[in-house]
Amino acid sequence: MNEFFIVTGWIITALELFVVLFLLYCFKQHRFDLFFGGKKTLKKQGDHELHSCFLASLAVLVFYTSSSSLGTYILSLPFEPTQMRQVYYFALVCTGAAFITVLFLLHVIRGCNFSATARLVSYISFMLMFMNFSQLVLRGYLDNDMLYDVYGPFVVMGNVCIFVTLAKYPFYRLMESKLAKGEI
Repeated sequence: MNEFFIVTGWIITALELFVVLFLLYCFKQHRFDLFFGGKKTLKKQGDHELHSCFLASLAVLVFYTSSSSLGTYILSLPFEPTQMRQVYYFALVCTGAAFITVLFLLHVIRGCNFSATARLVSYISFMLMFMNFSQLVLRGYLDNDMLYDVYGPFVVMGNVCIFVTLAKYPFYRLMESKLAKGEI
């Protein structure tokens, strides 16, 4: 079952990278503004939504790959099982909290409104962080495997939901442009 989770993690990472690259490709005219633009580049509500979705996609990609690498590294350390669980789940809780904080700060620094996409990604990340905290308490401190069978599928479904949420915005914008051109 662990192989399934590993493969699913790599697939989700590749798809999230595709979303970021797709946003950069489809919105070529905003490419420089997406990375370095300030408040002056946000003129319409659509600009706010585009930049917010890009910030969410980029933050998810960076934090998802870094937290999975960190998790793999922690699992390779020579700890006893209880210490390993404590360090592993604590690190995942910290990266989840850091992700939500960084996403918020990126929006504040950018002067960008939170889009529905960024908000939903934050809510799902909070649920994943809470599940990791539950595992920290249950498995790390109480040595209880009550949520062990639910944890893996919950995390995979959370990551799939994050991907679908991130992919929805560029997909709809692509369909809007095709309809406007009369290609569909």
